[in-house]
Order: sequence, then C-alpha cells, then structure tokens
Amino acid sequence: MNFVLALAATFLVALTLESLWAFRLPGWAFILVYLFFYVLIENTLKRSSKHSTLELWSDDWGQYPTRDLSQISLSGPVRYLGRIGILAIFFGTQLLLVLNPWQLVAVIRQAVGNLTMAWTDWRTGETRQHYKSALAYRLPLVGKWLVLNGGMTPTTSHSWGIIGQRYALDFVKTDDQLNRHHQSGTKLSQYFAYGEPILAAAPGRVVRIEDRIKDAPLLGFGMCDFMAKNFIGNYVMIEHAPSEFGLYAHLAPGSLTVQKGDVVAAGQVIGQCGHTGHSTEPHLHFHLQDSPDPYHGRGLPVRFTDLVIGGEPATNARLRSGHEVESTA
Repeated sequence: MNFVLALAATFLVALTLESLWAFRLPGWAFILVYLFFYVLIENTLKRSSKHSTLELWSDDWGQYPTRDLSQISLSGPVRYLGRIGILAIFFGTQLLLVLNPWQLVAVIRQAVGNLTMAWTDWRTGETRQHYKSALAYRLPLVGKWLVLNGGMTPTTSHSWGIIGQRYALDFVKTDDQLNRHHQSGTKLSQYFAYGEPILAAAPGRVVRIEDRIKDAPLLGFGMCDFMAKNFIGNYVMIEHAPSEFGLYAHLAPGSLTVQKGDVVAAGQVIGQCGHTGHSTEPHLHFHLQDSPDPYHGRGLPVRFTDLVIGGEPATNARLRSGHEVESTA
C-alpha cells in the first residue's frame, strides 16, 4: 500500500505546482518525485517499526491454536496465477484509481493523514500497542470464521504502513479444508461469507455510514474496483466509547440496518458481509481507531471476549491470522 500513498503524494505535488505556478511536471520528474516519496514513506515506517516492542507482545498468542495458512487455497480462477500473480493484478488495477476523482481525493486524504501519523510514530515511538480499550468487545460475527489477515506485530499486521489499519482484521468464512467458496468462485453466492450477518461488537452510536456502493466486479479475478465511489466500500462507523470508533467495512449493498445517529446494542445486526470497495473477496474488515474520520484515524488494538479460538475458550484475547474463531456471547 505504500506505493498508493507515494502516488497520492506525487499527484498532490503535481496538482499544486500546476494550479499555483502553472508548471506541469514532466513525465521523468513525476517518476522521480514518486520514487522520492516511496523511499521516504518506506524508510519512515521502517524506522517507526524499530521503535516498537510489538514483536515482544505476541507471547499470549501461543496459547491458542492457529490454522496453517501457508497452503491455503486461493480464491477464484486467478488462483492459477499464484500469489504473485494475484498481487500484480490487484495492485496493477489499483493504480487506475487515478482515473476516479472520488477515490483519488480519498487516497490523498489518507496519504496526508498517514504521513502525519507516521511522523508522530517515528518521533515519539508510540504505536499504541499498549492501548487498552474502554469496552469489552465481542466478535462481530455469527458462527465460525477464520482470521485471514491481521495481527498485532509489524510482521503479522494487516497493513503496518497504513496507520489506521495497523491492527485491522479480515474475517472470512471457510469449510474444514479452509476453502472460502464452492465451485469456481466467480459468483457471490458461491462464497460462504457473502450475506452473513454482521453485528455490532459493542454498544455505541452510529456516526457514519455508506450504503451506495455496488459489489466489486469480476469476482475471482483479483481485480481492484477502481471505479467505486469509495474504496472502503459500504461501511458502518460506530462510536463505541470516547475516541474509540469501530469500522465495519466492505458490507453488501442495501444490507445496512442502521442509520447515522442510531444507538446500537452489542450483538445487534448492522448489515451483511459483502464485497464492496477494494475487496479481493467477500469478507469483513474490522478495526478500531481513535477518530470518526476513516482516513485520519489512528488504529487501535482490540481484545475480544466470550469466544472460542481453535476450539479453546478465550477471553480478553487478541487475534491474528490463522485463528479460527467463534463467539459464545
């Protein structure tokens, strides 16, 4: 994702030069500016990670079984290209978001906020790994799910370089062989997760919603939906406590059951699992952050209570990729 931030910063520079001084950045200069920002962002985030003690904080994970994801089957026809092929297609089509003014503006906003927070990380060494949430959170799901992506450390993080998503978790629904769909994987109805109810993980008040985004096209081919008006897709943002906001993303179109301003209870259905925005397959993206602004909020770690991890009862537990989880609440 660092290349997206670097690209957004480069476009911001180019637009500023052209609007203020009528100077159009030539192609070779555009590439140099992009490379400069990419190296700057990469090094800043690496230096930030060196201050972190997060790798020492993973000791409590050992008590819970994890599924081996190294051999997990990939989804859809694109699986024949392997992981490198999938990444090439997804991030390659993601570059086309520069043709979409809505996404371009959003990426620039995210880039500015991310650079500001990354600078603070580097300067202070604070990555919020010691943060303790104000509330007890339950899983926002019904039944057994798999954490496909996410964790608390730089090596397990969903997106360590994207500060807002640093402690995010991606949940998918699988069978016992870790397949996420049956048949070809090119239709939404073939995915076990699609349409499943999404629940509020704690009580709170809805502060933002988005419900205008259609499901991403070409499911199973690794394409990024660069034409959507919002790369987060349909989502619900809930203020669970002061400076503690939950983002539930990629929800199915027309599935939201709440409106802005609604007060929700823990376990209340707020929508359905979908495949909207920059989504590789139907799944739930969930994270906590300290701001209601989806582009400028700093990610916060979360612990879950009243659940089973790998068949073992758990409470006050942090999750990581490979955990098979089910709520007992």
